[in-house]
Amino acid sequence: MEQRGSEFSVKVQDIRQFHQEEDDALTLLWLLEGSAELKTDQRQVTLEADSLTIVNRNQRWQLTSESGNTTMCVVLSGRWIQQLCRDFFAHDYAIPSDAGGGWPQCDELRHLLRQLLASTLINEQHRYRLEAIRWLSEILLLLTSRFQQPARLILRENHPGLSKRIARVVERINASYTRRITLAEIAESEFVSEAWLSRLFRKEMGVSFMQYITTLRLEKAADALRLTSRPLHQIALEQGFASTRMMSDLFRRHYQMAPGEFRKQRRSHPGTPRLRQSNGEQLYPVAVDRLFSLLNQPETRGREPSSLTPHPVQERVLDLPLLKPSAPLRHTRMVVTVRELDDLLREDVRRELEKLGEAMPVYGIDIAEPFLSSRLFASGWDDPQMAGYACWYNLHQVFTWLGQKQWAVLLHTGLTTRTDLLARFLQQSVNHFSPDITGSWQFVMHWSTQASEETRSQVWQAQRATLREYLPQATFGIWHRFSPGHGAQNDEALLNSTLLTQADFLACPADANELLDLAQLDPAHLSSSENYPVQKIRQILTSLRQRKISLPLWLLSWNTLTGNTRTTNGGFFRGALLMQNLLGLSEQVWLAGFWLNSGLQGEARANNTIDTSSLALQYNHGLPRPIYWVLWLWRRLRGEMLVNEKNLLLLRHHNGYQLLLCNTVVFNPLLSSEEAFIQRFRQQYHVQLKGLSGRWRIKCHLFDQHNGALYPLIEGVRSERGPDEEMWRWVEHKARPMLSMHDERLHEGWQIAESLESNALMLFELAPLLPHEGDHSPR
Repeated sequence: MEQRGSEFSVKVQDIRQFHQEEDDALTLLWLLEGSAELKTDQRQVTLEADSLTIVNRNQRWQLTSESGNTTMCVVLSGRWIQQLCRDFFAHDYAIPSDAGGGWPQCDELRHLLRQLLASTLINEQHRYRLEAIRWLSEILLLLTSRFQQPARLILRENHPGLSKRIARVVERINASYTRRITLAEIAESEFVSEAWLSRLFRKEMGVSFMQYITTLRLEKAADALRLTSRPLHQIALEQGFASTRMMSDLFRRHYQMAPGEFRKQRRSHPGTPRLRQSNGEQLYPVAVDRLFSLLNQPETRGREPSSLTPHPVQERVLDLPLLKPSAPLRHTRMVVTVRELDDLLREDVRRELEKLGEAMPVYGIDIAEPFLSSRLFASGWDDPQMAGYACWYNLHQVFTWLGQKQWAVLLHTGLTTRTDLLARFLQQSVNHFSPDITGSWQFVMHWSTQASEETRSQVWQAQRATLREYLPQATFGIWHRFSPGHGAQNDEALLNSTLLTQADFLACPADANELLDLAQLDPAHLSSSENYPVQKIRQILTSLRQRKISLPLWLLSWNTLTGNTRTTNGGFFRGALLMQNLLGLSEQVWLAGFWLNSGLQGEARANNTIDTSSLALQYNHGLPRPIYWVLWLWRRLRGEMLVNEKNLLLLRHHNGYQLLLCNTVVFNPLLSSEEAFIQRFRQQYHVQLKGLSGRWRIKCHLFDQHNGALYPLIEGVRSERGPDEEMWRWVEHKARPMLSMHDERLHEGWQIAESLESNALMLFELAPLLPHEGDHSPR
């Protein structure tokens, strides 16, 4: 059975003897039944039933068998493959030798070959090519994501003096010479200019870029003339020449003879390899009913996701006794932001703050608006004779309650803050409150980019002197919204200001959505936002070190990529993205801030847009948002770091271990409601921890869009009037990570195989158990 075209051919035969010379095609072999011997330029192996083999292009290969077999041979034109993926041949492709064809990705390849074979057998006349190309395209995508290997570096072996850059360039040319390849394309991939790369290439290779490509094409054409009977026009097309005439003209100049004359002369030369003789082949047909019988056999499918999933399986084997611990995981301080001082008089705000403080440690409360503009500072508050009356009573309630909770208070000022009012408030406070209460007050002045340096300096010095007079122990810092770029004029003005040397800390926000342009959502722009808060803080710290300034950084508000989605920002689940940035920020900032809830934050703006500049811990009705559970999981992490990578964190605490898996993904938020799109970012994890024995208790916390995310639960309410109180309480109960726990007896190791959704988090906590009485199993 055979189907053939210019792009591909599919054959199923009983092959007893077959020999293939070098050509430009990629070949897939699947031995459905029987056995055979395969010999290539690099190896010789015995293929058993259900074996898979990939033969890379420009390789000779031979298949022999002494008994009957059923072999599916799929040959893909190299030129067609490069039209689909121009850098496909920058790699080689192979079945993992130690897998024996038994890995899940091998099952996926068999599944796709089975679909191709079924399409070929049915051979629907009007749509066969479309269906075949569909399965072949998925096969190629699977090869690039699961079966890639480094290309054979023959050139480096023969030219050890080449620089790494030129070696890469030559490897890229050798992989892509059959298509139109330009110096501009190569220079762009190497991030250098065309002129510079051209000079370096000529210096190291002795010829120009185009001369090298032309010579390579002519050499490959000469090999095809010697070893095959293919016509000139086909050889010219396969080797990347624009026309047969162009190849002939260049061939004459290079070899001093026409291609036809070269073919005749080389074939008659005694040392030239002979053409493959077709009469040496032994190929027999396979009955169609036999093929249908093979297709009807049960299909083995491993844990591999669809071949359209672009990420390879994350496979790690970690030998615990060999891992050396690094510094313990650090947790930065956490402040909770409310908008105005009088928000702390609200019973619901106090209740939620107290509830939050019971769940995780809160360092302090940040009052976002300049505190002297609060309505609590009505007429009469600054009269000493009125301190016991209503105008001062509310201030007494707020600060006494904060003092009882032992929370620090961060109070904001600005250029418009009157120094005389600040002095009267501090004087009243020192006389009214105990040092235990005022001792936790801290102040920050907002840096104004519009004001002159002289004005900023005068206000700063006046406020600083006032604080030193009444609260000498209070810290006084500067808040500035740094530009998304690096080295902006306003940023430089602050960094070079003498005021910064007098500040106790530097406060700032970091919002990844500053980079988000919904009109130009290109992948490079999106990927740059993945670690934006971490990168921004790192840039600020670098600028401070360059000026020999050492200041703690207070990150009072921050956010990862959120953007506008088709509903609200809640459709874009980003648990792992938040965790990745939180772990990175912990090493760099003194504290990090979070709004208490989206109401105080003012998330829903008057112009029907969403404020994505900061993170709120709660939604309405005290419902926890994803950042709440990310913080909750982050606070559970403790101990020495054994492995700290983007998608995997391993900690040791006393005798136990914690393993955190993160499938961090950045993509266009507008597509966050497209389930078919989201599923492409599923990630397989195969992790093995070696060196564990005995009985262990294993907890697993799973946090993804289906386990703990808030908005899918709210969207599930199909009522025009919205959820009632009972429904809100049910949503609050369900909006938490899924928890499972079991005991397991381990023998020299523990392993998991899990699949994580986009931006999902999975935390495993392993704790050793004391053996039962009479249990003599090794620990």
